[in-house]
Amino acid sequence: MKLRLFCGAARRGANETSEGTRQGMSENQVLIEPQRDERAYVAVQSQFLRPWVSGSFSVFIKKGGHFVLYAAKGGAYTRDHRSRLRRLGVETVYISRDEIGGYRKYVRDNLDDILTDETIVVEKRADAWFDASVSLARDVLDSKLPKPLSKKRYDQIELLIRQSLRFFKTPDALKNLVRLVSKGYRDFQHGVAVMVLTAFVLQETGTLRDDALVACGVGALLHDLGKVGVPQDILDKKPEARSAEEEERYRSHPSLGAGLCANLPLPVETFHCLLFHHEQEDGRGWPARLAGEALPAYVKALSVCDAYDRLTRARPYRPAYTPFEALQRIETRKEAYDIDMIKRLIKVLSNADVITTSGTGK
Repeated sequence: MKLRLFCGAARRGANETSEGTRQGMSENQVLIEPQRDERAYVAVQSQFLRPWVSGSFSVFIKKGGHFVLYAAKGGAYTRDHRSRLRRLGVETVYISRDEIGGYRKYVRDNLDDILTDETIVVEKRADAWFDASVSLARDVLDSKLPKPLSKKRYDQIELLIRQSLRFFKTPDALKNLVRLVSKGYRDFQHGVAVMVLTAFVLQETGTLRDDALVACGVGALLHDLGKVGVPQDILDKKPEARSAEEEERYRSHPSLGAGLCANLPLPVETFHCLLFHHEQEDGRGWPARLAGEALPAYVKALSVCDAYDRLTRARPYRPAYTPFEALQRIETRKEAYDIDMIKRLIKVLSNADVITTSGTGK
């Protein structure tokens, strides 16, 4: 990030009224930001700042109730600056909310470097992954109007999935990620969670090559893309309360999602995930009523993970089910889902300490 440290001598004349708050601070730190409501800033981990990488935001530290400009746009943030923060015992720095968009882009652009930095504990790397994934998913899935997915956006998602799959192999990544992705109720949060669960289930099978896993991850993240073309009041209505016309509109979302990607050379796995995630093992799903061997294994994995995550998120017409309750409801409809994929999902959730295998019937 191109950041410039301000020297006390250089700025003394402009900051005489702040002399008292500078006591005990490094000579390279100068208070130039007037005291503002703390809600005007977002706390981030100092370790996420990568040496010699450019960004479009300033970095502040908190001192005596004031926000002190530590590094500003325009210079170079170096390893010495990072080391100085460590010596000062500063693990948290602050970004102005006015510049948080630039910071989020910066994290996405440098995510691979952050995720592979073993000096950062896994829990914090998971936080960085989650923020980057949610911000990208929000940009794509929280649109008010349906519009074709651009090649640039698709490439960003594909890169994120590649980086994610590498990080998912890190010990304890699963526990931290499942903790994070279980939050919220928005469609983009659901998409991120389904991608994580599907990726871990498919990695557990060990049957797909890396490119196919990436394609499935993209499809899992985007599986509900077509819902941007369905009115929110239909999405929020209890399924059995929808009229026949509303149900038909709702059931159009897989085809809408595939249509929004029609301008892209989608891998077949991604296309199948978009179009077939509501198909069922017994052939009673939609839109094509495919069944059994006609459904690829990765679609069966996505179908189970999608159902589980939907059940564990609150809806306007019902509260969220607990993980155990959600699995019980899935198991009462075993004819709709692949039994092996149910077992694999239970194993993933058990490894994440979300449930225990006792009491699940497995």
